[in-house]
Amino acid sequence: MIWARTKLIHWVLLAGLLVVVTILVLIWSSRGLGLPNPGDVHRPVSELGQNSARDRDVAITRFLLICLDSLARGNMRRAIAACDSVAAIDPNNVTALKLRGNAYLISGHGQMAADDFSHAIQISPKDPEAYRLRAGAYAAQYRDAPALADYDRAISLAPDNPINFQLRGYFYQIRNKFSLAIADFTSAIALQPNLAAAWNSRCWTRAVAGADLTKALADCNRSLELSAVNANTWDSRGLVYLRMGKYAQAIADYSNALRKSPGLASSLFGRAAAKLRINDRTAAKDLAAAKAIEPGVEARFLSYGIKLRANGPSGT
Repeated sequence: MIWARTKLIHWVLLAGLLVVVTILVLIWSSRGLGLPNPGDVHRPVSELGQNSARDRDVAITRFLLICLDSLARGNMRRAIAACDSVAAIDPNNVTALKLRGNAYLISGHGQMAADDFSHAIQISPKDPEAYRLRAGAYAAQYRDAPALADYDRAISLAPDNPINFQLRGYFYQIRNKFSLAIADFTSAIALQPNLAAAWNSRCWTRAVAGADLTKALADCNRSLELSAVNANTWDSRGLVYLRMGKYAQAIADYSNALRKSPGLASSLFGRAAAKLRINDRTAAKDLAAAKAIEPGVEARFLSYGIKLRANGPSGT
């Protein structure tokens, strides 16, 4: 549910195919890259030029695939090195700039990421993805005004793309501007009613805000109807039930989330909070596990208005 978890979604979805494609490209291109072909001595100059361009394109494709595959696997150093190789061949390759910018951002180098995205925007000023990526880099640096300007620009360039509203909604969510976040998630749902993530995002925002819990529950139920595989959606509904005081249902949903994602600190903490309310002695184990994974998890829930007490959470 946290905005930062969305940074690599569109890359991770391609990870399986990228492994195979990368291997094929590496095998296919190994002869032409850096190895002279004796037969070239007798070929016309025009044909040699065509072959050189082909080998250049193969090299770029090869390094782009390595960069993208490395991003999906979480190897940022390798991703940056591969995209650097593309930049050495073609400094204005927009795809490489956006990929490398993502790698920089995930590595904690927000300004370097913003620089790459800015370069991509200079080359392709009507690319909405470049604007929303730079918005993420600005947001990571708490440069909220330029971040919002870029999100707005992405929406103006692609008003029919729900991801633009979804990402601006995440930005508003983490800045505790819940009404604006809900409005953006509602826009995303209107554009793509079967987008489970948007229903979940609106559910989570309403649950965190502690308002419209009945509507939040309906949102989570709809998200689960569309896709029941996402641990975060079970986690979201667990928070709704926790706030409603339906502790058995909260425990069941948090347990479902943990079966799908055992290291989800918010589910461990939420389950501990619900267990404390019904005097379940296993609450302490969940609480300790949650704090070990995310030391600041109790402070995070406190920001939601949920405070642990001897016989359960207050604020619910």
